[in-house]
Amino acid sequence: MMTEQEAYNSLAGFIQDYIYEKGWVHLNPLQIAAIEELGKGDHNLLLMAGTARGKTEAAFLPAISQIWERDYRDREIADPARTGEGSDSPGIGILYISPLKALINDQFLRIEDMIRGTGISITKWHGDSSVYRKEKLMEDPCGILQMTPESLEAMFCCHPERIKPLFGNLAYVVIDEIHFFINDQRGIQLMTLLERMRRLCGCRPIRIGLSATIKNRDMALEFLNTGSGYQGKVLSLSAGDHHVTCSLTATRIGKIEYPERYFKKILKHSRDKRCLLFTRSRMECERIIAGIREMALAHRLPDIYHVHHGSISKNSREETEQLMKISRGPILTGTTLTLELGIDIGDLDEVIQAADPPSIASMVQRLGRSGRRTGRSAISFQLRHREDKSDLKKLDLQLVRSLAMIELYFRDRYMEENRMPRYPFRFMVHTILSLICEKGCLQPAHLASYVLETEVFRNISREELKDLLSHLIDLDVLTRYEDAALGLSDRGEEIVDNLNFYAVFDAETAMSVYHNGVEIGMVERAYRPGNVFYLSGRSWEVIRCQMESQRIDVIETTLSEEEEASVPFAGFGSTQTDEVVMKKIHAILSDESEYAYIDEEAKGVLETLREKAERFHITEGMGTESSTGHLLWFPRTGSRTITTLAHILKAHDIRCEEIFCREVLFGIRIKGTERGTDRISAAALRSLCGRLSEEEVLIDNAYAARNLKIHGKYFDLLPDHLKAKEILCDCLDLEGAREILKETNQQWKD
Repeated sequence: MMTEQEAYNSLAGFIQDYIYEKGWVHLNPLQIAAIEELGKGDHNLLLMAGTARGKTEAAFLPAISQIWERDYRDREIADPARTGEGSDSPGIGILYISPLKALINDQFLRIEDMIRGTGISITKWHGDSSVYRKEKLMEDPCGILQMTPESLEAMFCCHPERIKPLFGNLAYVVIDEIHFFINDQRGIQLMTLLERMRRLCGCRPIRIGLSATIKNRDMALEFLNTGSGYQGKVLSLSAGDHHVTCSLTATRIGKIEYPERYFKKILKHSRDKRCLLFTRSRMECERIIAGIREMALAHRLPDIYHVHHGSISKNSREETEQLMKISRGPILTGTTLTLELGIDIGDLDEVIQAADPPSIASMVQRLGRSGRRTGRSAISFQLRHREDKSDLKKLDLQLVRSLAMIELYFRDRYMEENRMPRYPFRFMVHTILSLICEKGCLQPAHLASYVLETEVFRNISREELKDLLSHLIDLDVLTRYEDAALGLSDRGEEIVDNLNFYAVFDAETAMSVYHNGVEIGMVERAYRPGNVFYLSGRSWEVIRCQMESQRIDVIETTLSEEEEASVPFAGFGSTQTDEVVMKKIHAILSDESEYAYIDEEAKGVLETLREKAERFHITEGMGTESSTGHLLWFPRTGSRTITTLAHILKAHDIRCEEIFCREVLFGIRIKGTERGTDRISAAALRSLCGRLSEEEVLIDNAYAARNLKIHGKYFDLLPDHLKAKEILCDCLDLEGAREILKETNQQWKD
C-alpha cells in the first residue's frame, strides 16, 4: 500500500503545487489508492465516494500527471501551424464523458485550474462551446477533451477521418456520474462508441468511472469494463461520521392543489437557509417557487427564489448556478433533475423534497448536495397530501413511499439495483445507421462483424441481425447496392441528417420564450396573446406568438390573489417502484410503527392511509371492490412485475387493468373473463395463478408485439418478433411474475 507521501511524490510538480496552493492538509485514502492503482496502468477503476469527497481529484491528479510525463514534460508547445497526422501533436490524453453539458462546464473550470500554465489544454465540446476552440483542437489534437455521448456520436458521423488523429494516443476515459448511464440507452450508446474508437484507433485507454450512488458494484464494474479489454477494480471512500438530519411533514390539500398554508410552511422552514427544493416535474417546480416568491415579496422579504430545470434558458441556469456558488446568504432554488448531479453550487444547509423522489439512489444523490463542507447534511420532505375518502385511484401514497425509502436507506443502507439490457435491438438500429453514415456503405459481412463483435450486442444472434437488416431494407431505411453492399436510402439519410439523430432519446419540441429580446426558457405549447403562465419562478403575459419561428414574446406581470397562471409543462407519468421498496410500503401500511422524524400532521395522514389500506384490502393482498364487485389484487412486488402480471392475465383471456394510486402502480383490478362477465373470486384467482405458474410460455410473441410498445426511437423500425423479444426480456419481469404466481397459489393451499 502506497503511503500518502509516496502518492504525493509520484504526482507531477505542478500538481503538487496545485495541492499546496489549495491548502490541502492531506490526500484522502481514495485519492492515495487511485494514484497507486492508476500508476499500474493495467485495469479500469470504479471510484465511489459521496458528493464533494474528492472523486474528481482522485481521477484527474494521477491521470494528468501520467499524460504530462508521457506527452508533455519533454515537449515544446506545438506550433499552431502544424496540423493533423504527421505533426508532433500527442493526441487527446484524457477523454471526460458527462451526462450533462452543465456538468462539463462546471468541471472545466476545476480541471483548467489544475493544468494552468503547463501547456496541457482542455476543450469542452458540446453545442454551446466555442467553435474556435473546437477547430484549434482539430488542428492540434492534445490535452483533455470533455464531451457528452451525443457529441462523440456526432464526431463519428460528421468527422470520422478525425477520430484516429484525435484519439489514437488516448490514455484515459473518465466517465462521471456513471450510475446515470447504467440501464439507459445512453449508456449502451457510450459503451458502443468507446468500443468503436478502440477498434478504429488501436488504443486501449484505462476507464475511470465516478459515482456516489451505486448499489450493485459488480454490475457497475461489468458496465465500465464493457468492450475495454481490461478487468476493473472498485475503490471506495466510506462516509465516515457524516451526520444526517431527516424530517417529514405533510400538508393536507383538497380542491386547491397549492394552498397558501403549504407555501407558508416551506417559506418558514427554508428562511435563513441555503436550500435546494427538488420537485417531481417542471410544472410543480414553477408553481411552488412562484407561490413562495409571491408570498415572500408580499411580506417584503428579499427575493432569493430561483428556478433551475431543462426548460430554463442556458444563461439563466448558469446565472443561478453562479449565484448559488458565490452567495453566502440564504437562497432557495427549485429544480427537477438538473441539479441532482455534481455541479458545484457551493455548500447547502438543506435539501427539501416537495414530493417523493423517483428512487432511493436519487434521494441519496440529492442528500449529498448538502453539508459538503460541514459534514452535517439535512433533508426534509415537505409533501402535499391529497385527501380523497372513496376512490382507490386517488389514494395518495407519497408519504408512505417516502417513509419506505427513508427507512430502507438510513437503517439498512439499501439502494435499488441497476439492470443492463440483454437485447437492445432499438439501439442496434441506431448503431447500424451510425456505422453506415461513418463508412458510407458496408458489405453485410463487414457490418455484421462490426455489430456482433461489439460487447453490448453479445446476446444477439447473427440470424436476428439478418432479420433486422432485411426489415430495414423492406422499410426503405437501408438500400442494397448491386454488389450487395448496404447503404442509407433517402429515408435513412433523412433520419441521420438531423441533429436529433445523435441522441438516442426523443428530443422535445418546444416554443422559445423571450423577454425584452432575451431568451428566458422554453414551454411545451403555443400560447395566445393575453395568456399568462409561470416560467423561471415568475408570471409572464404573452404579447406575441410566432408559430413559424416557434417564438413567444412576453412581459412580466403580477397576478392578484384571485388570479391563477397556467403552468406550461406536462405533469409526471407513473412512478416506478422496485420490489424491496414496495414490500416496505406494504409493511408500513400493515403495522403500527411510529416514526420520530415526522410531525403531527404527517402522523395523522399516516393513520388515515392505514385505515384506507385496510378498507381497500391492501393489507390483505386481495379483496373485492364494494362498488363494482371486481377483484382487487395487491401483490407485494415492484412496478415492473405488477405490469407483467397484468399482461399475463390479459394474455390468458382475463379482463383486468393496472391500479394506479395517483402515480404509483400498486395493484391489479380483475373484472372477469373475456368470454363473459363472470366475476372471478379470490379462490379462483389463486387456483388460476397455480395453473399459470406451470405454463412454459407466460406471454407469447404475438401478444407482446400486438399489445405492448416501448416509447422512444426506432421501436417502430423493428420486426415484430424482435419487438416482442426486447419487451419480454428487458421490459417485463417474467421470472419475477412466475414467482408471485407460485406464492399466490401456495397461499391458497395453505
